[in-house]
Amino acid sequence: MRVYEVATFYTMFNRTPVGKYHVQVCTTTPCMLRGSEEILEACKEFCKGDPNFTVNEVECAGACVNAPVLSVNDDYYEDLTRDDVKHIISELKAGRKPKPGPTEKSGRFSCEPAGGLTSLTSKPYGPGFKVRKEL
Repeated sequence: MRVYEVATFYTMFNRTPVGKYHVQVCTTTPCMLRGSEEILEACKEFCKGDPNFTVNEVECAGACVNAPVLSVNDDYYEDLTRDDVKHIISELKAGRKPKPGPTEKSGRFSCEPAGGLTSLTSKPYGPGFKVRKEL
């Protein structure tokens, strides 16, 4: 019974066979606020009826800064729109591997803010900076 409890709790345990492409869409709060429900529906629509694809809704993928996020097997695709999902799925169906990471139109290389750096933009001050003299 305990093994069953663990296997049904964690999304990384699959109790049924999955297709060649295991598409997992994060729907936790940050992704949901950035449109993951539309991403999930697009995945279901574009993968419908193709046994090579298994689409699952999962909890936190750990890439909240680039939400919404989906993973295909071990690759993450970030900052997604419905059109991005269509492109990713069509590339996979054609036997090509789309470039993982943030989409090119996001302007990001990885997880840096889309608007540029907002913190640690100047030289850090040494110990005692802005500390009261009596301390």
